[in-house]
Amino acid sequence: MAAIDLKDTRIRFQFYKGLDGDGKPVFEYKSYSYINGTASADDVNSTADSLAGLSEKTLSNVEVVKRFDVNA
Repeated sequence: MAAIDLKDTRIRFQFYKGLDGDGKPVFEYKSYSYINGTASADDVNSTADSLAGLSEKTLSNVEVVKRFDVNA
């Protein structure tokens, strides 16, 4: 029987950088690893707010990225 195991969890920030020559938005990304995979949404949000506050850039979006191994 196959099983999936949580490999790692990251927080990925999307920062608004400005507009390009065509007027389209440009974004910059920053990821932080070693996030507890069982952290609640409130914990992740609090941590993301704290980390984003260290940047001068405008935060546009926060993603939680979880990677799994599938074992057969």
